[in-house]
Amino acid sequence: MKDLLKQALQKVHDFINGHEDSIPEKSDPLIARLEEALAKKTAVHIIFAESSFTGDIIKYDTDRQQIIVKNFAKNVTRIIRIPDIQKISFVPSTVQTAQKNRFKKE
Repeated sequence: MKDLLKQALQKVHDFINGHEDSIPEKSDPLIARLEEALAKKTAVHIIFAESSFTGDIIKYDTDRQQIIVKNFAKNVTRIIRIPDIQKISFVPSTVQTAQKNRFKKE
């Protein structure tokens, strides 16, 4: 709880003082993995800001530094800011196929 309060206070402080989040460089491995996932149209598992999400990347907005991800059932959408992402990993194709087949049957 203390960490959450500290993060909130830091965000307010940064906002008041005009500090913006740093934009990741193009050479950043996270950006490279995002672009690779988009090119291969593969599902990803993203760990970010003490949470995680698994699904397909629908859109990568470079101007706003965020991605839009939908889960396998296509009923949940998350908007994730790039600076909040800690790790991106590809979902194995077997898991991706099994999940998509599961939701087609239901």
